[in-house]
Amino acid sequence: MTLLWAAFAAMALIGVFIVVIPIVRYRERGELTSELVNSLVYRDRLAELDQDLEQGLITATDYEQLKQELELTLLSDVANGEDGQQRQHSPGKWAVIALLVLIPLSAGAIYWSEGYRQEVTDWFNTQQKMQKVMPLMMAGDYQAAEAEGIQVQDFVRSLQKHLQSNTDDHRGWYLLGVSYMQLGLPQQAELGFRRALDREPDNTDYLMGFTQSSLAQNGGQITPEIRATLRAIISREPNNPKPYMAWGMALFQKGDYPGAIAIWQRYLRSENVDPQAEKLLQRSIEVAQAQQKQGDSVVKSTPAGQAAPEIEVTVQVSDQVKAATKPTDTLYIFAKAVEGPPMPLAVVRQPVADWPVRALLNDSNAMTPAMTLSKFDQVVVQARISASGNAVAQSGDWIGPTQVVELKPGKQAVTLEINGQMP
Repeated sequence: MTLLWAAFAAMALIGVFIVVIPIVRYRERGELTSELVNSLVYRDRLAELDQDLEQGLITATDYEQLKQELELTLLSDVANGEDGQQRQHSPGKWAVIALLVLIPLSAGAIYWSEGYRQEVTDWFNTQQKMQKVMPLMMAGDYQAAEAEGIQVQDFVRSLQKHLQSNTDDHRGWYLLGVSYMQLGLPQQAELGFRRALDREPDNTDYLMGFTQSSLAQNGGQITPEIRATLRAIISREPNNPKPYMAWGMALFQKGDYPGAIAIWQRYLRSENVDPQAEKLLQRSIEVAQAQQKQGDSVVKSTPAGQAAPEIEVTVQVSDQVKAATKPTDTLYIFAKAVEGPPMPLAVVRQPVADWPVRALLNDSNAMTPAMTLSKFDQVVVQARISASGNAVAQSGDWIGPTQVVELKPGKQAVTLEINGQMP
């Protein structure tokens, strides 16, 4: 911040010189003293007398008399001009002094009232924190950013700046891909993971990141290339839980609960199972089994010729939330089944805009074709504002009361208000 103010001071001084120097130079060139003017007139008149004398137009006596009169006139004009010349210097001097003072003061006042933004100070403060956090993050200490209150967007900007001068830093490219995934930008994430793989092709974490970003871009659909990659990773590292988790979750989101359960159980039967992964996958298997049992009683189909249900959601915010949120925050509007899978059936993600915000939830914004609004009778509609852009709810997000909707054919209107913050 000190450097910024120094730059502003330098710019103000440059502005002063730009204005003052032409004024000073103009006065110096424009002021012809009476002494100089009279001297030039005297020389011209004397030259004319010399010429008249040579041509015989005047006599030598007349020449001497006229010359003496000319000299007396010159002396009289010079004496009268000194007073006037002395009087006209003082106003220019004070004008220059006034400009030297007023220009910097005016520039500072205008900047402070019109150009200053708190975001500039926040940015410099964040950069100071990032200088301390970046080495820790690059070493794998991902809790360091959270401890300093650094948002994912700030980390992405710092990584981009770092990679401009360190293009071969494969770890940096990987972290950039992870950050883009957290922001819900799989296409940009895939590019980051690809750059990391180009520099270290045998790194399993980089390959898994690239595979997960490809899955996200394909809407969770497992292509033959993705399936071949996951199988290759499992063959090479059978005790690595990441490929089993990604593969099983993709099947789960498609509604293929038996397939997801089979993949997860395959890992649990392997040797040297990771305790944390074991606990997570056992819970996932229980959820998948419950969804499989409930599927027949919950899931329905839309009769032919009947309009699919749509929910027109209007989101309002309290004055407290409006004052606390920024245009860079992300608004999520989504619907989940009252009895069904935990993932949203329809979701709209957009930057925070002018309030109120309106969005339409229908089958077109479903996360997977197997789980859509039209296949359920009741849903819970909710809205959430995230400063980090994370799709998973976390502390500090702004939320409001949910609303249960009994789905009917055609469009239905729902109004939500965001008025509280998650602890």
